[in-house]
Amino acid sequence: MPTRWGGRDRFVVLETSLGDGQWLQRARAAWLADPRRCDRLWLIAITTPATGHDALPSGLLPQGAVLTPGWHTWHQEHRGADGCSQSLTLQLGVGTPAELLPGLQASVDAFFLRDLDLGLDLSLPLLARLNRLAAPGATVLASVASRSVCRVREALTQAQFEVVESAGESSPQPDEATLSARFAPRHVPAPHPGGLWPEAEAPLRHAIVIGAGLAGAAAADALTRQGWRVTLLDAASGPAQGASGNPGGLFHSIVHAEDGLHARAHRSAALATWDRAHPWVASGVLTGQCEGLLRLDPKQDASGAARLLARQPRLNEHVTWLDEAQAQARSGLSVGSGGWLFAQAGWIDPPGFTRLLLEAAGQRRSAHGPLLDARWGAKVASIQRNAAGRWQALDASGQVLTEAPSLVLAAAGHTPGLLDTLPADQAVDHLPLSEVRGQVSVLPAGSGQVLPRLPVAGGGYALALPNGRLLCGATTQHHDPFAGVRDADHRHNLSQAARLGAWLGPTPGWVSQSTTLPPPQEGATDTALPEGLSGRVGWRATTPDRLPLVGALPWSAERLAAGVHPRREQVRLLPRERQAQGGLFVLSGLGSRGLTWSVLSADLLAHWVTGSPCPVEADLRDALDPARFLARQAARSPAARSASTTAATTASHTSP
Repeated sequence: MPTRWGGRDRFVVLETSLGDGQWLQRARAAWLADPRRCDRLWLIAITTPATGHDALPSGLLPQGAVLTPGWHTWHQEHRGADGCSQSLTLQLGVGTPAELLPGLQASVDAFFLRDLDLGLDLSLPLLARLNRLAAPGATVLASVASRSVCRVREALTQAQFEVVESAGESSPQPDEATLSARFAPRHVPAPHPGGLWPEAEAPLRHAIVIGAGLAGAAAADALTRQGWRVTLLDAASGPAQGASGNPGGLFHSIVHAEDGLHARAHRSAALATWDRAHPWVASGVLTGQCEGLLRLDPKQDASGAARLLARQPRLNEHVTWLDEAQAQARSGLSVGSGGWLFAQAGWIDPPGFTRLLLEAAGQRRSAHGPLLDARWGAKVASIQRNAAGRWQALDASGQVLTEAPSLVLAAAGHTPGLLDTLPADQAVDHLPLSEVRGQVSVLPAGSGQVLPRLPVAGGGYALALPNGRLLCGATTQHHDPFAGVRDADHRHNLSQAARLGAWLGPTPGWVSQSTTLPPPQEGATDTALPEGLSGRVGWRATTPDRLPLVGALPWSAERLAAGVHPRREQVRLLPRERQAQGGLFVLSGLGSRGLTWSVLSADLLAHWVTGSPCPVEADLRDALDPARFLARQAARSPAARSASTTAATTASHTSP
């Protein structure tokens, strides 16, 4: 591999069987020892669910890493001899190749295929479609049972690889042969509009990011890790001035009997945040707790929880059930039910996390200087793509603040307004974002609270801030523009804290069993609030399906109607505001779980923008695609699909 990765920007390796992990250790050592190494080495491997930490070399995985089903990604930062930023990424899939490879999106430079006799009938279809993952000039080195050589050769040939038997290499097993191959496609199809695109040429690797809350900071972090320049614009005087400015916030996954799409997506997101945050918390540079979170579930019991976990045994390192007594002992609160204890979860300080993400981005350098240029007090009023294909951010007077080949909108509730400023020939689909008001309350020390030993959630939440303070909340109020702190909202939050056992003072007025409230009226109760009680208000950008929006923005319905675009129900086939030199992307809709979603969403955004391997399975990628609502609308309209298909057929018959 060193002869191939030398001088490259990125080199991607895929090993279908992690085995004992020694090959990963050797690849890492070879990369570190090579003065001509590529800037970013990406190692993808698949391991069986039965593989435990004890079976792998020490130091291969980060401390505390948990191997739940699906993909996990860890990054290591390094410096080249010239001081420029470099990185080594391990992307580990827990499952089988048959489960994971069909949903992987990556451009692989070198394949290492082992044990191609076990489950051969299942392996052959995967081999025949290996071209879907192959980068130009990709190579294959495969160890094959001798009796299967001909069939494997045929499958690789079908995938447009030129196959030869490796000369000078003897297999350690007498009944095993080694095949090598090189990708030699007869035709390379253009990528789907919403699919994986090749990385732009070096001069075009520059993106504007609008918004410096959690989403924008995480985007800047992920893009600069891929060697891209980022110009970050925010109207405020510093980062995390909106909803990301709360003094504390939770991150955790969810558990579901069927382990469906939402559960898998939340788990991947929570683990990504934990991987990033817990070293900072452990070192003391970030305030928070990453030793677990208790989510109460009064509708569940021990027998039901046991049945659920028995169906999903691979989650036992991540989540366990605590009955009411165990939950009380673990939390230190008089909670009223049992709940789920998520080990890789907790709370952190959102402004501190945002600043650390920006500091990490600001420390990365290329040969031309720092990769991050953060500009404060830069209020963007409109955006457009100019005649040269570069995206511009303009102020209220129409002056160009900055321009770049790509633009990322991470401006939460301000995103739809900016999209409305696009010219008609650049218009994109309406994003179903709603702004939801939320107020949190902070009790000072000695105000009658009981500090939980770990954050507790369930119809509200409570967590222990430094200096004996308690944070509780939060309200959820739609169509409520009031920016001030309301006493009535404080009373609601304290009622929720009392129900969780974190507040022992007098219950201040009415108790709601829901965090979703109408705008309350002041003076609803005369109960005095604790002295020194403070609060904060912010607005979360939410979507109808409670999943973020991450990816290239699709054309508006008007633009689609003006052309022939069949199969609109397939999300990756919908046209995007995207060109070879760059595009218009979004990272928004993180809702009330901004900390949970921020890191994974940013890594997914970097995949869209830079062409790096996708950090999640294809169905999870599609579930966060901003074009999903257009695709669902098309899927619900058979007439529209029929019309599109008829038009496409007519066009193909009449075209020259």
